[in-house]
Amino acid sequence: MSRRTIGQYSGESLINVKADVDEVIKLLENLNGNRNSMRRRILSGIGTSVKQAVKKSYTSLLQKRSKTLYKSITAKIFKSGAAIKISPRAERSDILYGYALAKGSKIEATKSEFLTFKIGDKWVKKHQIKLKPVDWVEGPAKRYLTSSAYRQRLDELTQKEIIRAEKAAAKHH
Repeated sequence: MSRRTIGQYSGESLINVKADVDEVIKLLENLNGNRNSMRRRILSGIGTSVKQAVKKSYTSLLQKRSKTLYKSITAKIFKSGAAIKISPRAERSDILYGYALAKGSKIEATKSEFLTFKIGDKWVKKHQIKLKPVDWVEGPAKRYLTSSAYRQRLDELTQKEIIRAEKAAAKHH
C-alpha cells in the first residue's frame, strides 16, 4: 500500500514517503470531497507518525544525543502534495549535521591546525576525523512503514476523511 524511495535533494539525503491512496481518494471524491485537501491531510498524518517513529528510536541509535538534533526531525509535504519528506534539519555553521551523522562524513580542521575534543578525561587533537554512518532516520522510518501500526494509522486517517466528506455532503443536501 505504500512506496518508499530514498533520494537526493539539494545535496541532502531524504526519505520520500508516498502513500498509494488513489482508491481511497476516488471513494472520497464520490462523497464530494476535495481530492487535494484529502490527500494532503492523509499524507500529513502519515508523515507525523513516521516522524514520531524516528524520534522514538533516536535515543537507542545515537550514543551522543542533542536536543537540537532531536527537535530538527521534520515531516513536510511537498508542494505538489505527492509525497512527504522526513529529514533531520539540525544545522550549525551552515552544516547540516543530522545528515552528516546519518550518511557519515569527514570533518577537517579549518580555523586552526587541529580539531580538539575530549574523550573521557583525555583531550585529543586530530587534523580530521571520519564519522561512521548511523542509520538513525532511514531505518526507523522504513520499519514503521512496513509495520501493522502504519496500516492501522492509514485506515484511521482514511476513516476520518470519509466522515469529513459525509458531513460536507450532508451540509449540501
